Amino acid sequence: MRAGYIGDISDELHLRGLRHLRYEVPISEALIDELFPFWASIFGEVLPDIAREVFLGAEDAYNGGTLYLQREGGRLASTCFTMQSKTLPGLAGFSEVATDPQLRGRGMATELCGRAVEAFRRAGGEAFFLGTVNPAAARVYRRLGWRKLAGANVMANILSGASPEAFLVDYFSGEGATVGEASPADRIPMIPLILCPHDWQVLDANTGVCSTRYATQNSCMGLYVRYGRVRSGGGTWFAARTAEGKVVGLATARRDEAGAFQIDAFAHARFADVWEELVQAAVGRSQERGEDGCYAVVSVEDEEKQSWFESLGFRRAGSGAEFALDGRRVASVRMEKSSA
Repeated sequence: MRAGYIGDISDELHLRGLRHLRYEVPISEALIDELFPFWASIFGEVLPDIAREVFLGAEDAYNGGTLYLQREGGRLASTCFTMQSKTLPGLAGFSEVATDPQLRGRGMATELCGRAVEAFRRAGGEAFFLGTVNPAAARVYRRLGWRKLAGANVMANILSGASPEAFLVDYFSGEGATVGEASPADRIPMIPLILCPHDWQVLDANTGVCSTRYATQNSCMGLYVRYGRVRSGGGTWFAARTAEGKVVGLATARRDEAGAFQIDAFAHARFADVWEELVQAAVGRSQERGEDGCYAVVSVEDEEKQSWFESLGFRRAGSGAEFALDGRRVASVRMEKSSA
């Protein structure tokens, strides 16, 4: 663990008992034991987007984490946390922005977030992503350079000054990708892919990821958690990556309650040719685990996606569960594939 003051702290701050600290992951268990109850008291008893073991360094080979912290009189006052991709160091996610309710209104979170932005800028950062449904917090983020993405309660701080939309267009301007099993290296690079507006309504039925054209995306750092649940439930997931490590497609093979595998996949339009490889990887994994067949559940309005699944040997087999798209119920088609 490395800890130290961020910048210079004035005598006035010392007299008020304020300390600004910066910790690089891995951080100590003692500090984690202090942080998690602090965050739970503010955010509620919800599963964190970043698990305890990540703060202990479990993903150190893939992502760099930095905790910014302010104390008042020895007591936790305010925090924020950044996670920077080591594969694509120009990308980072932002989370755990919290201030003790009794100490709000004094600009603590604004100051910490500003320090985090400047540190990312100095490190050559290009795009900072965060999710928020709090209008007051969003106002603070806007003052620091974040801009809301269309169809999402997610904001992006593009340090070049470009709009988030312009950044995403340029970001996906390459070509060529290969498919492999997903890893923590995909935690941050998967965010731009999901935030892009896609033509299909339901991108992945296994994780509830829909296109921002049709449903508001409320998650940012929690997206990786959704895919992680697929693996913890006995399934797996795959990523299509460019040579630089940009994630341009995702696929899942989720084991359902009956033990069968539900398959789904999507890719950025510029990398559509990798979709078939993603699906075949997911199907292959289900066959490796001894399943006689697998299936997909596709929105009735995603006719192109249905056609693509049919081209790979999937056949219509009735209806599946309905999808909810911002309050609208959309029917689905169940498509089954035999291993024969």
